[in-house]
Amino acid sequence: MTSKYYVLVTTVFLLCAGYNAQADSSTVSEEASAADVNKNRSKTFFYWTRDSIAKAPGIMMIDKRKPIPFKKNSSNITTNTMPMPTSTAGGSPSPDSNTIHRQAYGNDWKKLETEFGTLYLENVEATLTVKDSPTNVLTGTESTYINYDVNTIEALWKIHPHKWIGRLTFTTPSGDASCSATAISNNHIVTAAHCVFDTPSRNAWYTNKAFTPAYRNGAAPYGTFPVTSCRVLADWKNLSGSYNISTWARYDVAVCNVDTNSIGKTLNAAVGWAGRSWDNSYEQVHFNAGYPANDVNDEYLPSPAQYLRACTAESFQQATDTLGSGCFYGRGISGGPWLKNYAPFQLLGKVNSVNSGLFIGQHNLYGARFTSSNIKVLCDAEGC
Repeated sequence: MTSKYYVLVTTVFLLCAGYNAQADSSTVSEEASAADVNKNRSKTFFYWTRDSIAKAPGIMMIDKRKPIPFKKNSSNITTNTMPMPTSTAGGSPSPDSNTIHRQAYGNDWKKLETEFGTLYLENVEATLTVKDSPTNVLTGTESTYINYDVNTIEALWKIHPHKWIGRLTFTTPSGDASCSATAISNNHIVTAAHCVFDTPSRNAWYTNKAFTPAYRNGAAPYGTFPVTSCRVLADWKNLSGSYNISTWARYDVAVCNVDTNSIGKTLNAAVGWAGRSWDNSYEQVHFNAGYPANDVNDEYLPSPAQYLRACTAESFQQATDTLGSGCFYGRGISGGPWLKNYAPFQLLGKVNSVNSGLFIGQHNLYGARFTSSNIKVLCDAEGC
């Protein structure tokens, strides 16, 4: 009787937990007890003030090898049989979200609605004069892009898809740091694995993680959401040696669950969520966005990591399941989304990759091509 009861209880528990043997063995989850989550919640709100968020420096994975120029049909390009592309839809926040959060975070909204800016195009000369040949258009373009500040003007910071994106702040052994991340379904965020898990130096999770959507220049109109746990691929955890774009970036993806903000609202109720897209071809037009502190030359940008910045470009294949795309930005944009079907004021944007790394001085960023083997496995296991 006891044996049968144990088997029944275990089976029910695993079903309720959404257990997936395949996904569970290929992913690594950050364990956190309910008591720890509750304890860390108050500590997170106390620690991540508007000032400490603003000061957290951006990080990025840097490939220290000599930059490899992109060559069509080169030996480092592998062509796979593509499965059928799949996607999930984005979603809207609660209808009263802006009203509730304006009341709760009045100083933030006042700051945002009284600081008027202009849409600022950076590095226009370089972005418009570096061109790929017309014959390469159908196979992606390298170092060709337009980049700009997104949420410097009021009309753009409070709309989706922009407000889905925010700053991910955390503490490393060297101090505070920041990346970028995006709200997805079931109150999760998607970001880069290197923004939450330190590989290979310590094989340990970063601590004190928090997500602040729609952040702009010291203001957090929807509050900050403590991260309760994250999940990365076992392949990421098991990597060794030095970061290599062509062999590491395909695994550099993480999904994290977040708690409610300081007024008890969930992330999805506050800002909605982005859809996800995977198993698409390598050549896609992407809106690549995040909160960079530095440019591709590792020089500080004006107002580093204070504004949502973006590059619009067509991606190319750098290596197996690894995308490249022209962009001007560096440290801090890590984990920021590559959105397919970007359209302001609409729910069409789908995360198709996240920023992983770059070669210093080369006007491209690199990230995982979302596939059934990375984003789907992670979300199946995590319950995105």
